[in-house]
Amino acid sequence: MQIALEETQTFWLVALGSGAVVVLVVIALMTLLLRLLKDVDAGVEAASAMAKDVAANTVAIEQLPITASVLRDIREEAQIHYDLLSKQ
Repeated sequence: MQIALEETQTFWLVALGSGAVVVLVVIALMTLLLRLLKDVDAGVEAASAMAKDVAANTVAIEQLPITASVLRDIREEAQIHYDLLSKQ
């Protein structure tokens, strides 16, 4: 009976030791996952800031056709002035 008790106690110690190892591994993996998520979050924030900068820089693109027509009008007006000044 003493041998069975010692074997049972040994099995319990092995099970508890294995459980402790598993808990430590889970803690290590969760720590790594948390660090990875923080890195991903920092990357997302940087990409979001870059997207806002790009949006701010490209907001004037809609006005390019208007700019072209205004430049055409300025060129025509400048040609009129040039023609008048070259006649003098």
